[in-house]
Amino acid sequence: MEGMYLKNELYNLVKNDTNIFEFIQSGSLDGIWYWDLENPEMEWMSPKFWETLGYNPDEKKHLASEWQDIIFQEDLKLAIENFGKHCADSNHPYDQIVRYKHKNGSTVWIRCRGLAIRDKNGKAIRMLGAHTDITDLKEKEKEITRLTKEYEKVFNGTQDAMFLIKVLKNGEFRYVRNNLAHQNKTGILLEQIMNKSPQELLGKEMGDIVSENYKRCVVACNSIAYEEELNLPVGERIWLTTLTPIIEDDKVSHIVGSATDITERKKLEIELEKQANFDKLTGLPNRRLFFERLERLILESERDNTQFALLFIDLDGFKDINDSYGHEAGDEVLISVGQRIQKYIRKSDTAARMGGDEYSVILRGIRDKKEIGNVVQKIHRALQEVMHIGDNECYMNSSIGIAIYPDSGKDSETLLRNADSRMYEVKRNGKGGFEFFEDSFVENI
Repeated sequence: MEGMYLKNELYNLVKNDTNIFEFIQSGSLDGIWYWDLENPEMEWMSPKFWETLGYNPDEKKHLASEWQDIIFQEDLKLAIENFGKHCADSNHPYDQIVRYKHKNGSTVWIRCRGLAIRDKNGKAIRMLGAHTDITDLKEKEKEITRLTKEYEKVFNGTQDAMFLIKVLKNGEFRYVRNNLAHQNKTGILLEQIMNKSPQELLGKEMGDIVSENYKRCVVACNSIAYEEELNLPVGERIWLTTLTPIIEDDKVSHIVGSATDITERKKLEIELEKQANFDKLTGLPNRRLFFERLERLILESERDNTQFALLFIDLDGFKDINDSYGHEAGDEVLISVGQRIQKYIRKSDTAARMGGDEYSVILRGIRDKKEIGNVVQKIHRALQEVMHIGDNECYMNSSIGIAIYPDSGKDSETLLRNADSRMYEVKRNGKGGFEFFEDSFVENI
């Protein structure tokens, strides 16, 4: 197994492509698979997948037929259909729940997700996927069905906000009731919700949105979970809602809804994301987010055959301000610099603080050097203007190096290095100016 070429190829992808690594991190709970679409019989399956199904991985060959023999055939048909749609359109997700026969004869429910790896022409040549064992979830769903007749006792005894919906023959919905926890957490009383349609209860716009989720549950004949933001009597709140269908005579007759208020958790997530991606002092994107955007733009520019410019800016005289007026004044200068840079770039561009008194800027979709030079000149002059920090007048200058994709480099490391080298060339020539990187010469504007 160690010498399997697909496994080695996948390991190289993980090393060189952060998107692949992040996908594996988020999705590979109970197995990873990697499929050669140019040689469809060849497929590498991680050992954990076979162990989940009760098999010894060493006894399994790296062939697609190995798993196709033990998957439920009706589920295989669904997987093949989604596979075709995903290969034709990358926006169509390859994501479905399928059943496998465990070695002991039992049924294992697996959520199977995949991502097509495409060549430069957009053709799918490999498929990377992840398996998640959701058998326990399915067993719990069966238990919910078994307890349907006793739901009255459970319905009002739980602390979860729950509601019951009747599915009408015309495809519309009517609320039957909500439990006490739902009434307390939403401010909607039982008499206000009974026999109301979503539109009657929430208004047409919001009612149409929640109805679409109810329709998804009916079509899937399966539990679905999603986040939604609703304006209720208690105010605007974010909910994690789970819908579970009640099936009678092979049709969904009712839907049981369970909602958890996750407003505070979402606020915390947003704050944590902000701390991870933005500079605390200036509010600009930090190095991490800058490189994410740069890598993404390189891929877009390669695909669309477009150019962009990368500026590396180093402040001249910042140390003197720190030494003369203190670090608080220095911080105010750094904030002002970020604001002045942003004033002369578009919303689609990116200005980032790289650390200390260094900034980087990405100018998207530029046409020529003259266009770049006009923007850089405005930024350069703006940074030379006096800054009033308290009672002090602070004067700055800047040394700016400019690299252009793809002429100055086709990867982020090369572009940044070349822009950085031009910035240092400006400093060596007396500071205060900007230069373009060229393979054979340096052009000053």
